[in-house]
Amino acid sequence: MNNNIPGLKINETDFKSPNGKIGKIAVLLYTGSGEPSKILDFAVQQYVGTKPYYELIDAHLDNPWMRVIISDHLNELSQEDFDITKHKLEA
Repeated sequence: MNNNIPGLKINETDFKSPNGKIGKIAVLLYTGSGEPSKILDFAVQQYVGTKPYYELIDAHLDNPWMRVIISDHLNELSQEDFDITKHKLEA
């Protein structure tokens, strides 16, 4: 029995909230020949099960081959006001 979906890749990483809980961020990428939204809908359902989560998709809906899943522990991360001189993607 093969549990893989041809053309579907996943990148996963953990993050630790200030209260010590471990959350996950996963990026699902599909490069197969099937309908990407159907494949990714199925993959997300299998990945999250019954756990609460956030799902991010392309805002312009022109990249149906990628989904970003973040566990519900996102709400437990510390927040601060955005500072354009401090908060940058690159250090």
